[in-house]
Parts: sequence; structure tokens; C-alpha cells
Amino acid sequence: MVRNSDTWRSDHLLKRGFIGFCLICMVASSIQFIPVQYIQSNQVNVNNVTLTIEFFGAYIIMLNFAVYAYRRYGNGNIFKMLSLKDYQLTAFATVMSFLIAQAYIFMFDIFFQNRFRIEAIHFSKDLYNNTWSLILLVLGFVFLSPILEELVFRAYILDVAFSDKWRWLGEIVSALFYGLFHMRYHNLFSFIFFAQYGFWMAWLYNQTRNVKAAILMHIVLNAVTISIIGYYYYH
Repeated sequence: MVRNSDTWRSDHLLKRGFIGFCLICMVASSIQFIPVQYIQSNQVNVNNVTLTIEFFGAYIIMLNFAVYAYRRYGNGNIFKMLSLKDYQLTAFATVMSFLIAQAYIFMFDIFFQNRFRIEAIHFSKDLYNNTWSLILLVLGFVFLSPILEELVFRAYILDVAFSDKWRWLGEIVSALFYGLFHMRYHNLFSFIFFAQYGFWMAWLYNQTRNVKAAILMHIVLNAVTISIIGYYYYH
């Protein structure tokens, strides 16, 4: 663990920067979801089992790397329990981000002819039609990816790159990263829609100093998202 006073020590800077770069590239690649796209049936066969092993293997490697980086250079305690205040702040940030997102969609639905078509937000209907791939999708998108992304983009980056007096700047940078990596239309409208989620997650982490709060918020938001998309596809 690196003390706050050591944040910009020259002997740590290059190593921390390189690890941060590797973590960002790792998450941005979304390589863990590639095997899911090649599962063609619900049958237990060599192909499906192999792809499933690759899916979990990728997550195991990435999560271990993220945990190592956070414990080695971060300031927080990954095993710290959430307090009642932490849960309250998590609920507040989650509700606020969701309400802002819905207001944003409503506004652009009126003025810009629905730029946020739900089909383009995340996953195709084919993944929902296959039970095997759907189970992996839920496990990855709802549970494993939020853990991975929060360890990297909130816990590691906010702790390593920003001292206490620059925490507000970390929230802005977090929003930029989240918007860039999640936008689906490659334009400002989509970027802002997703960036505000990143801001609230970073704000929550800075308020609680507990990565579990940001993970919980991310899990809830992703669970709501995947449920809305599933409802849209079948109703």
C-alpha cells in the first residue's frame, strides 16, 4: 500500500503508470466476453465447456491483477465492510444517476428523435435467446465486470493518481473514462449519457472510501439495465 504522501514519488511513478495503463487496456478490451459470442447451443459439449472455461479464466486473471494492483498501490482496504451511511450514500448515488439518465433519454427522445435506441445499448437479442450464453452474460455483466471495473477505474485510479485535494478532478476523469468506454454512438450525446454514471460512482467512492459501495452501485445499475433490455426484447 502506498501512502498518500508517496503519490508522486518518482521511483513509483513509472511503475504505477504502467500498471494503470495495463489495467485500463485490459478492461477496455472486453476480451472476457468474446467466448460468450461463440456459444451456439444449450448443449453440454466440448465447445461450450471450453468457451465457458475461457470466460471464467479471463475473469480470474483480470480480477487477480486488479486486486493485486489495488492492494499494492491503493490506500483503501478491500475487505472493509459497508456502514449504514455507506449504504445510504450508495442508494442516493444510484437513484440520482438513474433519474438523470432517464431525464436525459426523455429529453433527447423529444428533441433529437430517440438517439438512445435500446437495441444499441449493450447486447444483441441472440445472446438472450441462448440460455447458456445468457447465464454467462448475467454473471459477467451484472456481477464480475462491476467488480473489475470499480477496482480499476474507481479504486486504483482515484487512489493512485489523485491526492486528497485533487479528488474532485478524479471524479471528472472517472466520468471521462466511463463515457468513452461505454458510449455506443460515438458522439457527444451518448458520451454524456454514460459519463454521468462514472461521475456518480467516483463521487460515491470518494465519499465512502470503500470500493464495495461503488461495486454495489454498479451491480444494481447493470442489473436494471439488463432487465430493461430483456423486457424490451420479449414484450
